[in-house]
Order: sequence, then C-alpha cells, then structure tokens
Amino acid sequence: MNPADELAPYPSPEGRAAETADLAARVGGELVEYGTSVEGRPLVAVRVPSTLSDRPRILCGANIHGVEFIAGRVALGLLRALADGDPRLVELRARAELWVVPSINPDGYARTFAAGGHGRLPSFRANAHGVDLNRNYPRPDGAAPSWLPGAGSDRPGDATYRGPHPLSEPETAALERLFSAQRFVAGANLHSFMGTVIPARVTERRAYATYRHLCRSFARAQPHRRYFRLASRIFDTFTGEQEDHQHHAHGTWAVCVETFTILASYRQHLRAPSVFWRFNPRDPAPWVENDVSGLCAYFGAALQLERPGNYDRRA
Repeated sequence: MNPADELAPYPSPEGRAAETADLAARVGGELVEYGTSVEGRPLVAVRVPSTLSDRPRILCGANIHGVEFIAGRVALGLLRALADGDPRLVELRARAELWVVPSINPDGYARTFAAGGHGRLPSFRANAHGVDLNRNYPRPDGAAPSWLPGAGSDRPGDATYRGPHPLSEPETAALERLFSAQRFVAGANLHSFMGTVIPARVTERRAYATYRHLCRSFARAQPHRRYFRLASRIFDTFTGEQEDHQHHAHGTWAVCVETFTILASYRQHLRAPSVFWRFNPRDPAPWVENDVSGLCAYFGAALQLERPGNYDRRA
C-alpha cells in the first residue's frame, strides 16, 4: 500500500513542509532554518512576531520522536488557529512572540512515512544516528544516569539510546543554539501517547507548586479529554529530556505534553496494525482541538510568571 494512503490523513514530509510554509505566510510569520539534520534536511521553525514590540518569546516544539505524527499536527494546529482568527491565539500573540517547530526530527518523520509506519519502534523514534533525541540533553548538575526503564540507554539500537555524549546530534545541538539565542520564557514539547502533562523535574517546593498550577491550567482548558500531571519530587529522575534542560539550563518554564491517551489508543486498535497506529489517532482533529486549547491556557499562565532563574530564592 502507498504510504500516503496507509498513513492518511497524516501528510508526507513534503506535504508537511508545504503546509508549514502556507501557515507561516497566513499568520505573517517567517520560516527560520535553524540547523540541518543528520541526513541534510532543514530544521525549520516558524517565527510569529508579536503584534506588540519587545514581547517575550515562547516555543512549541513537536515530533522529537519521528513516529509521533500527532504531535506535529497539534503544533501546526496552533498556527492554523491563529490563521483562522482564534481570539485566544490573537491574545497570545499580543503578549508574546510565538515560535513553532513542527518537526524536531525530520529524518525520523521521513523514515516512518517511507515505511508506511511498519517497523521497529527504535528506528522510527530515533534520528538517523539511532539516537533518542529526547535523551541527548545534558543532565542538570551532573546528575548520574538512571537505571529506571526508559530513562536512557548507553546501548546503540535501544529505543532510548542517549548517544555518545550530550548534544552529540545536530538536531539537539541546533536547538541548543536556538534556546541560547532566543531565551524563551516558556516551552511545550509535544509527544504521544500517554495523555499526560509532564513538567520539568524540579525539587524546589515553590517551583514544583508552580508547575502544578501550569499543568492544571492546561488540563482545565481542554474541552474533550483532560490530561493528568505526571510528576514527583522524590521518584522522578533526570534522563536527558528537553524540558529538564530548558528549565535548568535556560530558565524556561517547560513541559512535555503527551497527546492522545493510552486508553484511546487501545480502544482504536486492541492490536494495532503497525507501530504507527499505536502512537497516532485515526482522526487527529479532536485531539488537535483539545490540546491547542490547553496550550493557549498553559502559555497564558506561564507568561504571568517570573522566569525560573532564581525563582525559589525569592520566595
């Protein structure tokens, strides 16, 4: 079967790129090529300038794991809502400069699409070097690697292989340069399919409570399915994930949003016909609507806060 038919309604890499360019033009934004992937694909962000001058910057990034196409649909859903005049996005644009990265891992996206979603998860999740980009960031304060399942592996070929060293990959190194240059005050990193909001790991009491507020703001705004917060001051661990790095290294309020839910995935297919359809809903539209609403509320709440920086010392 043709991948375009097998993975419909999700677009090809070329279709996604064209859609991104069209939406950037419709919202008066610009395409920013901030780097190049392992296989030479451009790493593209859409910068949407604020309607007011000198506004803080916020970032929505998606598809760091190639197979998680629904994440990119939600990211582009933000731009589409703005293009359609959604008052929540219009208000958000007046308060901040919005950056959207629809595919952090375009090689993984292309590989997943070419295979029609059939194959092993590690090959679709990782970049072209086989590295899980969401385990490739430096762990804060020199934290030791965790033995917990899924926390990252030193063994090439594993689904969570963290790579030879932090920021070893062109995709994460390019984002690191973007983080440093733009100093985002808030970020959302979109994944699938746990139906959760996972804040950056913090142990300080005040920062932990603030993330509880941000996650509640997200969930309360969701019209269809509210995601629960997944966090612990005791049992969580640093794994080299993007939101932890954004918070601790760049002073950014940052969360991971797991679009789609485990229950919905198994209701859709008790035995999924491919790994792709375990991670992605057949109909992305209600999930896009659900999570764009949550993102608007999350970013709105984060823009009312001081940067994390010395946050707790000022309590």
